[in-house]
Amino acid sequence: MKEQPPAGSKKQSFNFFRPNWVEIDKSDFLFNLKKIKESLKKDTKVLAVIKSNAYGHGGIELAKEAVKAGIYGIGVSSIEEGISFRKAGIKARILVFGSGYPLEHLAVATFWDLIPTISSLQGLHSLSQLARKYRKKLEFHLKIDTGMGRVGVVAGGNAKIILDKIAANNDIEMSGIYTHFAVADTNPSYTQLQLDKFNEVIKYAKKLGLKFIAHAANTAAIFSSRKTHLDMVRPGIGLYGLSPFEHSQQKFKLKPVLSWKTKIIYLKKVPSGFCVSYGRTFVTNKASVIATVPVGYADGYARVMSNKADVLVRGKRCPVAGRITMDMMMIDVTDVKGVSIGDEVVLIGTQGKETIKAEELAKLQNTINYEITCSISTRVPRIIV
Repeated sequence: MKEQPPAGSKKQSFNFFRPNWVEIDKSDFLFNLKKIKESLKKDTKVLAVIKSNAYGHGGIELAKEAVKAGIYGIGVSSIEEGISFRKAGIKARILVFGSGYPLEHLAVATFWDLIPTISSLQGLHSLSQLARKYRKKLEFHLKIDTGMGRVGVVAGGNAKIILDKIAANNDIEMSGIYTHFAVADTNPSYTQLQLDKFNEVIKYAKKLGLKFIAHAANTAAIFSSRKTHLDMVRPGIGLYGLSPFEHSQQKFKLKPVLSWKTKIIYLKKVPSGFCVSYGRTFVTNKASVIATVPVGYADGYARVMSNKADVLVRGKRCPVAGRITMDMMMIDVTDVKGVSIGDEVVLIGTQGKETIKAEELAKLQNTINYEITCSISTRVPRIIV
């Protein structure tokens, strides 16, 4: 006979037992998508970039919301991500940004009806062989490197060579061609240089009679220059209400989608001179109240924020006390009136009149907001609210 769960366990919210979770606001995600669409020409398409688990926000659920909202397609970073979306029942176009190496994996992408990125003659040849094998015209997008230096056919002579090959090949279909901007958030002149190079490639491709969707603009480019919008745009960070602009957070009005929360699980009064956590890096200078929360660096709350970051308790900022450990950390709640075990603690988000943004934590770590949300471990449940 199957053992029954402990009494009261069915009352546990969201079916997790460690009070450490991320809340994803679906309405704010859809608000951001709507705002982005409003900045575009009427016929400009949207490829929602939901790679890397939607920048840490929970890919499958947000992909479903984006599809319902009428986006053209979804961008992912790997074949594995695309497969997970297909298994979840998502039938939209899915473009895989990765290079596809080893090239035999193109067969897997084809099996799952994923659109691969081709960025070499070798990749083109492999896809052509698959098309002949399956007796099916296979679709792909061609990646052009205009100055990012990551992957892609270098704009100029090499691009013309591969486009000539594509135009002469009836087994495959180049349904899209794209590039990626390196400094759309900081350098308009270099971005324009990249756009000029890309437009030359587009012009040559059209001269060959190829029909395709051209796309280049990430979130920063979408809001910086309408000239970059072309046939389609690829918003990523903006969908999640975070800014790609380091020094102008109010450049566009979007809503952060993610909040990270936990609860106080232990509380103690300690005397002056009391040491907290590894290395004795925090020593109380008066009688204090120290709370423990079940969040650590294994959850993605970086150890480098030890003794630097604040959290919110009862609407009041409280400092992290001592070194952050793998699964837990301590906070100084001495000045919080009425604090008790079970109180909600906000790591990212708003509580009362106070807000802690991903950008604040990024500054403490000398990084960008992208990394903060992407670093939240998959062991932290994502709850759609």
